[in-house]
Amino acid sequence: MDSTKRITTARDIAKEFEQIAPIESGVPGDELGFILGNPDIPVKGIGCMWCAHIESIQYCIENDINMIICHESLWLSGQKSPWYEAPDDSQIFSNRKRREMLETHGITVYRSHSNWDALPVDGIADSAVTALGIDGLKTVSRKKFFSIQELPEPITVNQLLHSVQIGLGYDGCRVFGDHTKKIQCFAFLIGGFGENQLHMPQVAMELGAER
Repeated sequence: MDSTKRITTARDIAKEFEQIAPIESGVPGDELGFILGNPDIPVKGIGCMWCAHIESIQYCIENDINMIICHESLWLSGQKSPWYEAPDDSQIFSNRKRREMLETHGITVYRSHSNWDALPVDGIADSAVTALGIDGLKTVSRKKFFSIQELPEPITVNQLLHSVQIGLGYDGCRVFGDHTKKIQCFAFLIGGFGENQLHMPQVAMELGAER
């Protein structure tokens, strides 16, 4: 064994990762970077995942992976409900189980969220459009987390839906409105930017996305 071989730590991996997706490019206040564990551990394997569910963590344990890079939050947030008595934040089962598994097996967790969403070309917003596989798209307007795309010629909403289903490999997409309407400009609003960011669809419409 070469004793001079440099050990790669989780911090080294993060440094390289942030050359591509700098933390400061994300939304201010977003949870980014190391969120659990020791950044200075020697890395034996890396698990990249959307959500660090218990099953995914178990896979890492079984395959000697001790660094996780995840997109969504590691923890379920607390909730107060009029329908039932919710557990205290410290007693949320999924959170306790995840922490127990990660800490017991020495797994360090790094989160990349809005800084990856906004990454040009390879980030979530741009790669989602690329995944549709539509030739000849032209970007006519752009915001940090989405763009307005112009089709080479008008197509029906149904035709665009078909491209979405094929490109994303998911046939459960739904259309609200006229399936037969012809459009030429659209916006692909990802994740919460089409849901909890309530006025993002209006901004996209005002920039030229057809409705």
